[in-house]
Amino acid sequence: MKYSVMMLALLAGCGGAVVQAPAGGTAGAGPDTCGASGFQDLVGRGAAAALVVPEPKRLYRTDEAITQDFVPGRLNVVLDETDTIIAVRCG
Repeated sequence: MKYSVMMLALLAGCGGAVVQAPAGGTAGAGPDTCGASGFQDLVGRGAAAALVVPEPKRLYRTDEAITQDFVPGRLNVVLDETDTIIAVRCG
């Protein structure tokens, strides 16, 4: 019984993890599983330029909290505080 209670306590702490978005453009760098290399010309342009990025995609600012899930085929478009694209990467 005491092991069941401990397991429930451990499982209760596992849901809904949200992390702060990384500030730089290098975190999460790895294999180009989503074709991000083909969209590097968007860096330095406004957020509207991200409309050409195919789904699945995620746009977020560096000061926003995002989920910790990693989706290898998803393009992440990272924006700064002025909505300028600062990074395009997989995840």
